[in-house]
Amino acid sequence: MTVDIAAETPGDSDAEETFETAAEPGDGPSIIYTAYFTAAEELVEHIRAADVLNLGFRVESYLVSPDDSADASQIEFEFTLLSELPVRGD
Repeated sequence: MTVDIAAETPGDSDAEETFETAAEPGDGPSIIYTAYFTAAEELVEHIRAADVLNLGFRVESYLVSPDDSADASQIEFEFTLLSELPVRGD
């Protein structure tokens, strides 16, 4: 796991976490941290933890092609933990 605050910390997981702050207070829930996963199991673990803590989250997925093989692509996930549940408009 790699945590980016001021410097990187080496780790041994498929996850990479970065800490960010929201642009303006009052723009909605602030971002606590963002993590990147290659394994869906780790993503589900973070979603369950956010649910237990009653925190909001946002998940985005995307395909990544390795540099050495243009034919093979891998799915990766971006998980953003929010300070509160976002308000949904009807």
